[in-house]
Amino acid sequence: MMSINIGPFAIPLEPLLLFGSGLFGILVASFLARKKEGSVTDPLLMMLLFGLVIGRIVFVIRFADQYDSFWRMLDFRDRGVDWVSGMIAMVLFLLWQIKRLPQQRIALFGGALSILLFFSVTSFMLNAGREPTLIPDVSLERLDGEQVSLNQFAGENVTVVNLWASWCPPCQREMPAFEKSQQQYADIRFVMLNQQESAETIEQFLTDNKLTFDHVLLDKTGKVADIFNAYGLPVTLFFDQQGMLVESHMGEVSAASLSATLQRLSM
Repeated sequence: MMSINIGPFAIPLEPLLLFGSGLFGILVASFLARKKEGSVTDPLLMMLLFGLVIGRIVFVIRFADQYDSFWRMLDFRDRGVDWVSGMIAMVLFLLWQIKRLPQQRIALFGGALSILLFFSVTSFMLNAGREPTLIPDVSLERLDGEQVSLNQFAGENVTVVNLWASWCPPCQREMPAFEKSQQQYADIRFVMLNQQESAETIEQFLTDNKLTFDHVLLDKTGKVADIFNAYGLPVTLFFDQQGMLVESHMGEVSAASLSATLQRLSM
């Protein structure tokens, strides 16, 4: 499950999990500090914010060549964060707050530990018991009408499957990133899997936007989206060299976050 569906809206799960972890940690810290003077809410919020900002800055520096403008660097919607740097920054900020507010050290430490435990346990529970997901044996079509199975693209390489539609603005914005990555990573297969549109519509969209992809497939009934419970667009699925689903991303993916994932999977 990559999202929570509320009516016609699909909300990515990761930001909700992070928000819930922070809220739980603040509640625990507030309980532990109920007999002490001063608030622990602000230090914990600042710790989270500091870690996210530092993690974002390090991520942007690492992938600066993938950003075409300063404003794109500030756009957190791609969820591009260097979590190692972010965690180190949070720990250092927490230690500073404990030194500055010794009377609140138990509450601060308890709140921070609760955030970590809530996030870890919830993530584990969401994934526990989930069967490994292979790239499905689903019959699809090429633009010329030829029938092809999706699992034919799995092999001794990483396979990236992007679910998109021409009417979807986030899909349109991320297309150049996929085209560029296809050129940069010759050993990775990119499958642009259109959702429930005609071949004529797809070809016209690609021509109008001067986009070229090696593998453009049609999912006329949305079978793949149903298999992965992907009811919002765009969705990007990453399969390893054995055809196993190892990562997914709901929503627009930036060139930087796409490069970060591809580098990690190619190691």
